[in-house]
Amino acid sequence: MKNRLFSNKINDIPLNLKFLMIYLLCILIPIIGINVFFYQQNSDNIRIREQENLRKSMDRAAAELHSMIDESVAVSHSIEGDDSLNEVLDKTYDSPVSSYESYDSVLRNKLKRYMPVYPNILEIRIYTYNHTIQTGNNYYVINAPEEKSPWLGPLLSQPGHAFRVIAYSEASGTTGPAKKISVISDMDQGFSIVKPQYRKFLRIDLNVDKIYDILSRESDSLQLELVNEQNQVVAESGGRGKSVYDADMSDWAKGDVFVSNLGTVSYVQGWKLVGRANNDRITTLLDEARRSILWLAVISTLIPSLLIFVMLRSYHYRIKKLARHMDRVRNERFDQVTLPEGKDEIGGLINTYNMMTRKINTLINDVYKLEIHQKSLEVERVRMEMNMLQSQMNPHFLFNTLNALLVVATKNGYKDVTEIIKSLSLLLRRLLRRADDLVPLKEELQFTLMYLQIEKFRFGDRFDYVVDIDPLANDVRVPIMSIQPLAENACKHGLQAIKGGGAVRIEARMSERGLTVSVADNGIGMEQEALDRIQQAVRSEHAMEGHVGLRNVYRRLELFYHESVQFRMMNGPEGGLTVSYQIPLHQLENNQTKPGAAS
Repeated sequence: MKNRLFSNKINDIPLNLKFLMIYLLCILIPIIGINVFFYQQNSDNIRIREQENLRKSMDRAAAELHSMIDESVAVSHSIEGDDSLNEVLDKTYDSPVSSYESYDSVLRNKLKRYMPVYPNILEIRIYTYNHTIQTGNNYYVINAPEEKSPWLGPLLSQPGHAFRVIAYSEASGTTGPAKKISVISDMDQGFSIVKPQYRKFLRIDLNVDKIYDILSRESDSLQLELVNEQNQVVAESGGRGKSVYDADMSDWAKGDVFVSNLGTVSYVQGWKLVGRANNDRITTLLDEARRSILWLAVISTLIPSLLIFVMLRSYHYRIKKLARHMDRVRNERFDQVTLPEGKDEIGGLINTYNMMTRKINTLINDVYKLEIHQKSLEVERVRMEMNMLQSQMNPHFLFNTLNALLVVATKNGYKDVTEIIKSLSLLLRRLLRRADDLVPLKEELQFTLMYLQIEKFRFGDRFDYVVDIDPLANDVRVPIMSIQPLAENACKHGLQAIKGGGAVRIEARMSERGLTVSVADNGIGMEQEALDRIQQAVRSEHAMEGHVGLRNVYRRLELFYHESVQFRMMNGPEGGLTVSYQIPLHQLENNQTKPGAAS
């Protein structure tokens, strides 16, 4: 009983509401929830991955820096263990000459040989209290100012340290102070078996540019700072400062700041590598992930929504239309359901309804009504044929009359009249027959010459014409009625306003630029203002009074050649008007091969 009650309630819900509930509960809400969950997981993964990458970058930079320092320490061990070097440095010389002799024989290449082998080392120096040695070329005598220098002072004040890494600024010629990072060692605590007579110190200057390169390698995602044991920044990525400054430790506890010790050995204890994450990069990655997931959500929502809409419309539309047609049956209207039926259950229902209405219409419409309908169709067909025959009678009557006049003129020897009647007959036939869009230029000229012959017959000696055609242009195809209206315009508007001596000149030339056709008269011409107004009216869409032939020619040229055709109207230097157009050569070649180009 409860199941039946629940089923009845479901049956009472409209179909569109049922589909909407299915769409919301089964598609839209699950898709949105899944995409939100996926976005959260993806964002967390991006942050974790970026932090791991940043930590790896930090470890890689720290390892390279530690390797540079260890390399310098190894060189220090090698130099300190050189007994011949220590013996020469501890020897007391009675004159500068003997000191130079020891330098040439032993000291000259002792330190320089390490430079090509170790590119991370910028310079190697030895400082000694042996005042009998001459200062210069990597060997220096310690004086009072030198004892207070930023690199030697800490080593003298804190004895007992064999090696130390010190960052300081030192004057460098005319360029001002330069930042130095050096490995300092007390050679008295070295590995030489020779007992030292004078205290000596070894200073190995690291290549600071190499350190900056290491720190700047990850500058797009991580800003690195090299901090010494006194929490001073001695080098940073993206900067080549010449001074050492105190580090900002206020944000070292933040999640986007990484601090890594440079090593555990005594000479790098307290040295740290501080990395500050570039939040813009993480933000950009999160934005890209957000956009990707948003597009995925849109696509995964749009496609099911579209499919549901199409299926619901197909179902609902056909049911509604079938219901409307069944309502018409009550009023004895048995119309067919005119829509694609389909092969589903609704399509079968519509097909059955249409078969039923067709049978009912067959019973209602008896043979008498069908015969009346067929007779009315036959009468309409006969009426159309009679109208067609009647519309053809007048042109035939006109041609028969012209033929009769031609016979009479021929019998009486009226040669001029005979030629004019022939030209007029051909002219009319040309106008009445259906012509193709493109014809050879010589055919268009023949049609134009027939018109000029008739005008010559009208005006007599007051009118003459000249045709100058390039032989290369005869077979070029041009739009039909593209020359005759120009000649008619010259006769009508240019020559009728003068008393006599009128002339029309038609030229056609082929060149590398294309085909140029011009029609010129020696009439009165027109004012420039009026000429500009006509040229503008020809190219406009508004109605114009007179010069319709010019507009028709321009429209036909524009139809075939668009805006590449050049259409000009200009006054001659001695009066008269010239109308010309130029068709580019590539347009002519293209239109020769078009299907409608056959004559």
